[in-house]
Amino acid sequence: MNLRLLLVLVTILAYVAIGATWFITNPAEEIVEPDPPFFYTLAPEDLRNISINTGEKVTSWSLRENLSRWYFDDLNDVPADLFRWGGITQLLGGPRTQRVLAQEIDDVSLYGLDDPSATFAVTLRDDSIVTLLLGDLTPDGVNNYARVEGFPQLVLVDSSWGRVLERLVDEPPYPEWYYPLDGQPREVILFNNNEVLRAYGWDRATGIWSICDIPLLTDPCTGTRLADGAALEAELEHFGSPEIIGAVELNLVEDTLFEPFGTVVESPYIAVQIENRNPVNNVIEVTRLTMTIGDETDGGTARYAVANETSDIIKVNKEWADRVLELFFGDELSAN
Repeated sequence: MNLRLLLVLVTILAYVAIGATWFITNPAEEIVEPDPPFFYTLAPEDLRNISINTGEKVTSWSLRENLSRWYFDDLNDVPADLFRWGGITQLLGGPRTQRVLAQEIDDVSLYGLDDPSATFAVTLRDDSIVTLLLGDLTPDGVNNYARVEGFPQLVLVDSSWGRVLERLVDEPPYPEWYYPLDGQPREVILFNNNEVLRAYGWDRATGIWSICDIPLLTDPCTGTRLADGAALEAELEHFGSPEIIGAVELNLVEDTLFEPFGTVVESPYIAVQIENRNPVNNVIEVTRLTMTIGDETDGGTARYAVANETSDIIKVNKEWADRVLELFFGDELSAN
């Protein structure tokens, strides 16, 4: 390579290096759209009570500070489901406004704020109350008109914010053990001492219940003897309407912690399979309800129980539980 060519290459490489250095040290500025401002801001840890009124229903919850859990106000010792409740206090801490439409509202009825579609009232640790009124949807359906009670501004709030919170009223965040029996039962298995004591199976084609042969070989189980279907379905209706008194202990993680309540693996355990046909895809979906029934409480008016494989100890009415235990230890429900 001659000297002139070498000098040209060195010069080119120098310019490339200078350009690369300038690019690294002077990157192109990224234009970031600012987030919409918050309508109001509340620290989630300051919230003590939440009430949501959708016009048709009102539901409220209070924080039990010693347990760090939110409980339904209209139910006895029933906490909100942790999975469903996660993030709710952050949402109520303040929605982002999409736009401030007016500093003062001349006629609230123009925006549906004379008869709000939903009202969210938050009580804080100092007993002060912040109430957000949600009015009509905007013509494009993207936002709601809104205002805070006691303040004059009219703002827009993303409609999804209100929908998430209204769902807490329409579909309350009950814990998994606060269940109804919804659908067609197709199998009932009763365990005691960790062994199958007896079982019943339902045939979809005939609608007939049978007493299942043990060991259980099919799903749902089957048998050669007919069960008293009417009597069994009456007992399942009873089981599907549990008389729950409330929670006693939450989130037990060690098996030994269940022993004082008699809700151990050897205790009576009922498992009910339920099927429902999905109206969207016409597929039959199968779910299961379970309950371990434990000892009587000291007062003798209730029994301890664990429902749907949760880690919570609950109390159920003793008479209700004793009737369920008849499925285990009473006469077999035979058609003969």
